[in-house]
Amino acid sequence: MSARHMRVTWKFSAEEWIELRDAVRRVGVGALVEHAERVWRAAQTPPFSAKYFLPGWTGLEPDTSFTGPRPVGPPSAAQSYLADMQSIAEELRLQHTGGAG
Repeated sequence: MSARHMRVTWKFSAEEWIELRDAVRRVGVGALVEHAERVWRAAQTPPFSAKYFLPGWTGLEPDTSFTGPRPVGPPSAAQSYLADMQSIAEELRLQHTGGAG
């Protein structure tokens, strides 16, 4: 926040520190700073304490837009070839061992 010229005091009660810690774990520091910057700009006077932001921080929800990598298309020729070779290798292994696993 200091890098964005938002200088505030950080005097919290033990319970408030736990709320802040939980917010950091849930949404990350970047989200908290982004939220604080929006609130800072909207404030009639610059906040003097980080407590000013705490209610908003504790209400932030995690960004769920990223759910992990997604397939970009059908399997490649190499993936199909490897799957076929794996099947053939399994058949040969079963023939060689007489079907016993």
